[in-house]
Amino acid sequence: MKPINHIPDAFLTSVLKIFAKNPFDAYNHKQITSRLGISGKDSKMMVNAAINHLYESGALIDTDRGKFKLNPKHISRDLKQDSFIEGKVDMKQTGKAYVMHDEKDFDDIFIAPNNTHHALHGDRVRVHLFPLRKGRKQEGQIIEILERAKKQFVGTIQISKRYAFVVPDSQHVPIDIFIPTDGLNGASDGDKVVARITEWPERSNNPFGEIIKVLGKPGNNDVEMESVLADFDFPLFFKPETLKESEEIPEKITEKDIRQRRDFRDVITVTIDPADAKDFDDALSYRILPNGNTEIGVHIADVTH
Repeated sequence: MKPINHIPDAFLTSVLKIFAKNPFDAYNHKQITSRLGISGKDSKMMVNAAINHLYESGALIDTDRGKFKLNPKHISRDLKQDSFIEGKVDMKQTGKAYVMHDEKDFDDIFIAPNNTHHALHGDRVRVHLFPLRKGRKQEGQIIEILERAKKQFVGTIQISKRYAFVVPDSQHVPIDIFIPTDGLNGASDGDKVVARITEWPERSNNPFGEIIKVLGKPGNNDVEMESVLADFDFPLFFKPETLKESEEIPEKITEKDIRQRRDFRDVITVTIDPADAKDFDDALSYRILPNGNTEIGVHIADVTH
């Protein structure tokens, strides 16, 4: 049988479209031949040649046991360019999502829970659009995560004998994070923690992670405050150079400071901030004026100074 030296462009497109319709599924030569509904040795050789050509051109990637699937980074010129869009994920608690198109004139794309491809809230993704059905919202399937919005999540850890899970606080994160026992970092069951995702295997429903900080028990005021900071990726500690600089600030009020300010030290003046305040910048004063009236002063100091 003679080798195939030329593959018609239309045939290549037909093969590629099968992979594009199911970008996460892998197929071998026999499965593609069956889906095309063709038979005969010549046709089968044409399919083999087409798949090999698409693989060598980078349109397909090989998986295992002679199977191939669509390369998510490849968008063929033979496929309609408007069947792919990029945007930002708005994840819901139920697991479904909407992708907000970069162009504001476009409606959001509905993504069913089984078509999110491990995307999380806020991620930038590429979406393959499904054919629009009459009377239905535009739907699609996420085929590539372009940029992760975040990798650290605040939640409560649930520990069993062999493994643990972190249940994220955010309603926009509908999955739990699997934590191996060697990644607990001293956390106890029920602790509020900060977890970092380390990997997310292709066929795993849950990402794998590790505990990078134990915040404490839920309900404690300081723990809840740190949880909010950590959830928005604010640092929980001052940098060493910041602490060093703060230690160099003199505690004594200089004569220059006094000359630049109004001095109320001869007037009964008391601060009204609580004892555990981080700054004391509010005060009240009291004195009797020469005409017999009582003056109550309200003081707000320049705390930044």
